[in-house]
Amino acid sequence: MRFRLLFLTLIISSLGYTLQAQNNIDWETLADVGFEDHLSEDYGVPYQVATFGEKVRKLEGQAIQIRGYMIPLDAMGLSYVLSRNPNASCFFCGGAGPESIIKLKIKPEHIKRYQTDEVRTFRGTLQLNESNRKAFNYVLLEAEPL
Repeated sequence: MRFRLLFLTLIISSLGYTLQAQNNIDWETLADVGFEDHLSEDYGVPYQVATFGEKVRKLEGQAIQIRGYMIPLDAMGLSYVLSRNPNASCFFCGGAGPESIIKLKIKPEHIKRYQTDEVRTFRGTLQLNESNRKAFNYVLLEAEPL
């Protein structure tokens, strides 16, 4: 009886670890995206539209976790992106593409001031953005730090 209980406990524990590990993604996964050039009819300026690859599309609406550098978007420290690269070589500084950042929609109870370039892991629900030119291509909804 003890052997069965121990065996069952090990199986349940390993299943939980496997499920958790499946949600852990890296920046290479998010690099499965291309960009098509379009011309704004309103302003006559070019812009790019994301075309997500199959690997990324499968993750849309799924719970994921990802590790990166915290970069604030405002002086108050209320809005952040998680970046593949530190601030000095991030997307905004011209050192990377838009696939190297993910906008964090942090749960209210976890909003606080994070240090620039602080390395953190967040989990949340992945949202892909192909159509809103004023938003990021990747958004992590209900984001919470681990």
